Amino acid sequence: MKIAFLSSHFPPDFIGGGEWSTKMIAEGMAALGHDVYVFCGAEKDKEEKINGVTVKRLYELQGLWDKPLFEEKKSSNMAKCLKKYLDNEFDVVHAHDFRSALALSILGLNNSFVTVRDFAPICGTTNNMWFNGKSCDGCSWKNVLLKCHRVKEASVLRKPFRIWQYKYNLSFRNDAYEKIMHQVYISNALKDRVSSRMSLPENNVVIPNPVGKEWLEDVDAFSTNKNIVYAGTVEQYKGIGVLLESFARLRKDVPEVKLTIIGTGHGVEDYKRFAKNIGIDDAVNWTGKLSQDEVKKHFDQAFVVVQPSIWEEPFGRTVIEAYARGRAVVASNIGGLKETFKEGTGALVKPGSVDELYTALRKIVSDKESAQKMGAFARQYVEQNFTAEKIAKRYLDFYEHIYRS
Repeated sequence: MKIAFLSSHFPPDFIGGGEWSTKMIAEGMAALGHDVYVFCGAEKDKEEKINGVTVKRLYELQGLWDKPLFEEKKSSNMAKCLKKYLDNEFDVVHAHDFRSALALSILGLNNSFVTVRDFAPICGTTNNMWFNGKSCDGCSWKNVLLKCHRVKEASVLRKPFRIWQYKYNLSFRNDAYEKIMHQVYISNALKDRVSSRMSLPENNVVIPNPVGKEWLEDVDAFSTNKNIVYAGTVEQYKGIGVLLESFARLRKDVPEVKLTIIGTGHGVEDYKRFAKNIGIDDAVNWTGKLSQDEVKKHFDQAFVVVQPSIWEEPFGRTVIEAYARGRAVVASNIGGLKETFKEGTGALVKPGSVDELYTALRKIVSDKESAQKMGAFARQYVEQNFTAEKIAKRYLDFYEHIYRS
């Protein structure tokens, strides 16, 4: 097959895990003998070959990076740019982020596909979340004005623009996604949430994100240090406050335990002060944002990796990356986190529960042998289900199913 991927960014230029998933899937397809092209925005035109994938970085697609007040107009302009590259040339044209999907929907191609990685089809912010971390039940005026986390955090001058942006563009997003008749969702939780507010096409499937092969490299001997590691945004909705309270209780029982928090966010300084106030600042290491290699090293020094999110995350990337490094995981029993979690590899806990998180962490850090067994099982689970080649094969099977039918 000749396959075109569309993505606003493409590594080494990236924003988050979505771009890395796109890269891994493209390379997985190329490894299986398919002709894969990626079209993405760039500061200047450049074509390169990366692990068998032809990457076309185009200045005229830089508009996919924008956050416009009028998404339909911007998407129409981007569609015109894409059209000359895509007409009558590819068997599959697949958008891997929502900005690319909006542009693709305007072209009306019968071979259009989209991977839905966030709540963009039903939410102006893409996160579908209130300021307290709870899932939003729709973009009503009341929710946008009083509860939307992105409006709540904005300055007084920016609030009106965000309110306009989220309310005005939502109907266009709904219509755009309904025009793309072949859809992939990265979790059942995400698919169910989207389908509760809009109609999905008949041809839809759930395929999880892959884990990079660098995460599946050999792992050193299991650490003797009782380290707990968190990696992600440092915000209220990620359960950082719950984690710090649980850790404070745990440290009273296991004095040698340490906590590493990897990431940045609006709440870092507030949470540092909170950690000091409850007497655990000497046991918490705040690393800031790190490269993937550095995150991997911290995972390798962990007894357990924790994801205490209050938010209904679309997927649990940190879970499968921790598994790949042979580490047990404690995660919130919510959204995509509970789908990537595998029984026997740690524990799922009630979101926002200090008691349950404390109990689960205490059990794992108190039993090294059990933690090692959990990690070994987790590693095996990832190798069997989440490699780039296996996920790419599932995408190809979906393409072939569409063409057969």
